[in-house]
Amino acid sequence: MAHIKVLFINPNPRSMSLISPVVSIFHSIFAANGIEMRFFDTSFHDMSEEYANSDTYMSDNLEVKAFKENYADALGHLPKFPASDDVCMDFRREVESFQPDVIMASAMESTVTFALKLLGSVRDFRLPHVLGGVFATFAPEKSIQFDAVDYICKGEGERVIVPLVRLLAEGKNPSGLPGIWTKNSDGTVNKGLLAPPIDLDEIPRFDVAPFHERRFYRAMAGRVYRMFPVETHRGCPLRCTFCNSPIQDDLYRDEVGTRYFRKKSVKKVMEDVRYFAEECDAEYFFFWADNLLSYSRAEIDEFARAYADYRIPFFVSSYPTTLDEHKVERLVEVGLDRLGMGIEHGNEDFRARIINRRYPNDKAIECVKVLRKYPIEYSVNNIVGFPTETPELHWDTVRLNRALAAHTSACSVFTPFHGTYLREFSIEKGYLKDPDVLAPTNSEESILEMPQFPKERIYGKARTFNLYLKFPESRWKDIEKAEALTPEGHRIWNELKEECRLKDAA
Repeated sequence: MAHIKVLFINPNPRSMSLISPVVSIFHSIFAANGIEMRFFDTSFHDMSEEYANSDTYMSDNLEVKAFKENYADALGHLPKFPASDDVCMDFRREVESFQPDVIMASAMESTVTFALKLLGSVRDFRLPHVLGGVFATFAPEKSIQFDAVDYICKGEGERVIVPLVRLLAEGKNPSGLPGIWTKNSDGTVNKGLLAPPIDLDEIPRFDVAPFHERRFYRAMAGRVYRMFPVETHRGCPLRCTFCNSPIQDDLYRDEVGTRYFRKKSVKKVMEDVRYFAEECDAEYFFFWADNLLSYSRAEIDEFARAYADYRIPFFVSSYPTTLDEHKVERLVEVGLDRLGMGIEHGNEDFRARIINRRYPNDKAIECVKVLRKYPIEYSVNNIVGFPTETPELHWDTVRLNRALAAHTSACSVFTPFHGTYLREFSIEKGYLKDPDVLAPTNSEESILEMPQFPKERIYGKARTFNLYLKFPESRWKDIEKAEALTPEGHRIWNELKEECRLKDAA
């Protein structure tokens, strides 16, 4: 068989995001099967005029600590990535020089327009284009109709990418492969059922070969580290209505007869840890899971024993009511530096009815007290602008966060992604006028039209969220003026932010 080449894109307009596990996994699978893959990394191109930058949003809204060092200076010793001002031109040059047999893209809903822009810019090469990832999985009917797309991969691709690429390179129709949808000349679509989810212990060990070294650096709590992601779980055991994990579980149950949520063995996790620590000079780890504490106490103990050889600081995600002191203590002993938690909303009844998160605030506050016993920092994530929410309900989120007293807090704007229950609910309520509209990132203005909570007020609440947490209630009248998206509101907002930063720096 002739040498096959694949050009892979994972459109990302952010310069500081973590390197993507899917890029490494696909690169390793292709290499093991004699297929050459090259990764076109868009992170080095300045896309700030076209796409929202969540790093900037978090910094502007006081959701992250200010850098103790300049990000550019921290990377000054590394060679720069050769990127021009025209990402599409650079992409065309890559296609011309590499001459791939297939172009593959993995995209989320907030990045799919970027993927389509790139794919459309090279349509004249007449190469087969495959779209996979979160958006193709949860909006397959829409994805397969894009002019720049020939095929989509619904669900995980590890089991199917090799036969798919071989067939396409030979000019054959891949119809019939699991999870692959093909577009026929008569307008019909062949829809393959999902491939069974892969055993996470079968995934190749991470390989940084596809990435430029500058991509290894990321900020955490005000410092820039040489940071690497370690995947431990896929999916989530919760059924939150704003997230697509519940629908993903339903899809796999209906088409394959199994759950999507699963975890890697600790032994397999440590393969990546050892590689990053011993061969890549890791300074920090980001454990890639919605809730690392889904591991049992025995598994956490096993991890702690193995990780004790490294003790490199790391970040994990969890939820307030799943905090377990035994697990936290064991993780702290070996390097846990920071823990992030999803709170989402502070009103107990609203949180239960609309978000499907059921726990009393008193329990969350009590559970979080466990973290204060240890020398670690914790952060909490919140959302404003849920369907049927009101400005009055949002005050409960503010007050709960003040009681939790996290080191940093974030407040995102609700966005109705395809594949979530709350998107359908928003359509039913008449809040989402265009049922086909693509949802933006959660650092942009709301696309819901709710008379009781206009989108301008939602964004104003999001941008002033940390001001309400950092200032005493006696200043809240001033902060309320900063919610207004007017010249006067912007002036007050900037003045209050500067006051906060000066106080934090003192």
